[in-house]
Amino acid sequence: MAALFSSCNQDNEGAIYDNKGNAGLSFTASTLSAVEVPASNPVFDVEIVRGNTTGAASGNISATLKAGNATLDGVTVSGYSFADGENTTTVSVNVSPLEVGVIGSLTLTIADADASIGGVKSATMKVSKAYEWESLGKGTFVDNFFGMESEPEIMKAKGYNRYRVMAPCEPYRIANAGSDDWVASSSAPFIELWIEDGLVFWDAWFTGQNYQGDKASPIYAYHPSDFSSLNAPEHWQFSKFLDAKTIQLAPYYYIDGVGGWNYTQKDGIVIIQLP
Repeated sequence: MAALFSSCNQDNEGAIYDNKGNAGLSFTASTLSAVEVPASNPVFDVEIVRGNTTGAASGNISATLKAGNATLDGVTVSGYSFADGENTTTVSVNVSPLEVGVIGSLTLTIADADASIGGVKSATMKVSKAYEWESLGKGTFVDNFFGMESEPEIMKAKGYNRYRVMAPCEPYRIANAGSDDWVASSSAPFIELWIEDGLVFWDAWFTGQNYQGDKASPIYAYHPSDFSSLNAPEHWQFSKFLDAKTIQLAPYYYIDGVGGWNYTQKDGIVIIQLP
């Protein structure tokens, strides 16, 4: 009986891993490691193996990319190609439709006619895009509300109208630490700016200062779109490029949950000069 079961088991394994006379393609796993790709070149390779290494083989696999519940159009996958005797190759996947900062779910599928029985016909993975930053050199940063001026490094995302003003409040904070009780122990590591329809937007930054009222509270600089009452284009017009090298920001200096100083309709509050 033991010999009989052993024989049956070997027969079944033979059927499961039979490559059906085709290339017998398979992914290495059904769930592949997450990948982060540069936004300027959102391409990466995925490995494919085959069981039948006789002769050359080539063909295509399909791909589906989702961000949340939405399926994104435009993801591409290069065709696969095996040389005679070769059992491993890669395909290149381009996820350019995926927005930066969004984690997408990618599914790659081998056609039934090419897939190995018992192999991994479909593989999924998480994929995301990240900006690549390059230094433009030293610029200038002036905050006329707080009277701060510095010469921070300015970074630019390759291929995008997105900038980072690196630690612009730090020189002021360091110079006044211990002598000015508006100065906190830290400030924003950078201010990130981007362009939409000719206007400038940014993520709120910590000014490095506390309001010394009944309770010390950090002061942030918000874009007007962060407030429901100001989330309309007519409130954004003062944050813009004044010329090719000069950016003007009109922030709302705000203490979370308390209130602040609304300068969203003013010129010359924050001026950034690019290198």
